[in-house]
Amino acid sequence: MTTSELITASLQRLGVIDADETPTGTEMNDALDRLNDLIDAWGTERLSMYTSSRTTWTITSGTAAYAIGPGSVVNRARPVYVDDIRFIDTSQDPDLEMPLSRLTVEGFAAIPQKALTSTYPTCVYYNLTYPTGTLTFWMVPTSTTLQGVIYAPVAVTELALADTISLPPGYRRFLRDALAVELAPEYAVQPAPALMQSAIESKADVKRANIRLLDLNIDAMWKPRHGQYNIFSDTGA
Repeated sequence: MTTSELITASLQRLGVIDADETPTGTEMNDALDRLNDLIDAWGTERLSMYTSSRTTWTITSGTAAYAIGPGSVVNRARPVYVDDIRFIDTSQDPDLEMPLSRLTVEGFAAIPQKALTSTYPTCVYYNLTYPTGTLTFWMVPTSTTLQGVIYAPVAVTELALADTISLPPGYRRFLRDALAVELAPEYAVQPAPALMQSAIESKADVKRANIRLLDLNIDAMWKPRHGQYNIFSDTGA
């Protein structure tokens, strides 16, 4: 299905054109703008994103902060959400990828010596600056053999009229019905209850399909100080 075919289907679904009609050029372009408005808004919804990407870059010795965005040192779309940030020591054979603790705004602000250096960083702070985000390592790494690596979800990209839409199962209905509802005010049309219900259900189906397993993290204060608890024997191990 192309974008123009999707728009046609949305307008037919809304009932503003007949099954054998096609939108005018003005209607097509207006609907494309609304469709891309929706896609842009879905970029703030984690569960509208069906995949995650891994991006690496070279860490410069003595440099803590790195811009993240198209054409930046970390060359990828500026992420609203980040799944994980790590570093790689390329002097190891094979390369050694190590985790970093994520700092909140308060956690980063509470560090009294932000310029403190070490061979390896221990933490990372991601600041949602715009138009590029900012990744800051602490402690400031001094090794010359490090790479940064970021895992972040990938938002659906905006579309052109001639584009062929290639998305996972569920997105076709989701896009079609969501666009129909979005266009309703411009045609002074009240969407049918069945259309509204379908738009809600299709969005829920897509988000349900995009749920991913997460590792369970336990706050350090709740972890046993000595050994581990065995749930089968009800004893410490």
